Amino acid sequence: MRRFSFWMDNARKISLPQSAIPCITAIILSIGHDGFTWYLFLPVFLGVCAAHLGMNLADDYFDYRKGMPSNAIRSTLAAEGSVRARMEKCRYIQSGEATEKELFKVFWIFLGFAGLMGLIAVLAQWLINGPGAAAAVILYAVLGLIIGIQYSGKPLQLGYHGLGELVIGIMFGPLNMLGVHAAMTGELFSPDLFLFSIGVGCMVTNIVYVHSVMETGADEKLGKYTFAHLLGSHGAQIAAIGIFAAVPFFCLIANIAAFGWSPWFLLTLITVPMSVFLVISTYRFVKGIPQEDKPKWWMGPMGDWDGYVKAGMDWFLIRWLLARNIDTFFCLIVIIVHIAISLI
Repeated sequence: MRRFSFWMDNARKISLPQSAIPCITAIILSIGHDGFTWYLFLPVFLGVCAAHLGMNLADDYFDYRKGMPSNAIRSTLAAEGSVRARMEKCRYIQSGEATEKELFKVFWIFLGFAGLMGLIAVLAQWLINGPGAAAAVILYAVLGLIIGIQYSGKPLQLGYHGLGELVIGIMFGPLNMLGVHAAMTGELFSPDLFLFSIGVGCMVTNIVYVHSVMETGADEKLGKYTFAHLLGSHGAQIAAIGIFAAVPFFCLIANIAAFGWSPWFLLTLITVPMSVFLVISTYRFVKGIPQEDKPKWWMGPMGDWDGYVKAGMDWFLIRWLLARNIDTFFCLIVIIVHIAISLI
């Protein structure tokens, strides 16, 4: 159990909400569709979480193989306040707590478990809805594996070319949600869920992208090329945050207009102030404009804020946690509204 906890920590289990919340949302939105199989909830959910953790460790593996920044560079940047430098990626290998070979084995164990959960869904859909339904599940699983590995693996190494944040948005948005829907119903494609998943993918993208915008300089010294670097100017970087924040609402409105979704889903507009603050506060941060980085009640849970302040991470976490809370609240409102409508 101690070793399991060790690998869960290094697989960054703290990031699980980025995949788990869209997964649960897709499951709930699938209720009422033909072929919905309620007892697949657990294997589908566990499969998505295991795949996410496995991909995080795979990213560590490929980063380590590529070569890590020197400890001197990391120490200097960490002393300057860089959160990315403090993370000391793959430190468990550098410290001797684990080996590169063990890391390789463990990330495939996680992915293998995800594959096993996927196999349960494939067999269930084959028996219930036929080979076409099983093929739909396989398609999304294979696409997820290929794109996930290519995040940092060869030949594409998308994360090293400034496309990492967009890959994460695609993986945790459309691929995740459509794949979950296929596993739960056997349906290959749902146009309204696809549209909605684009919005969710944008919110997840903002969680990692906001970090990149705030740490552009540190990332450059660490040899990390992000989407923020690809865009270049501060104006373009901030505009992208605004676009990622606005797209979910436009997708939801489009679903109401085109697919008859209930106007009650517009309750998600409650999160608009959070999105506006995220854009404005990040703009002020990159421009060096003084501001008070202090949580407000409407921003949602912020964890041990006093501890973050003492650790000198409040400047980073207020925006990172806010981006996470926007995604969480948005999806929770959609889930509650959908369940309420289903029961009426």
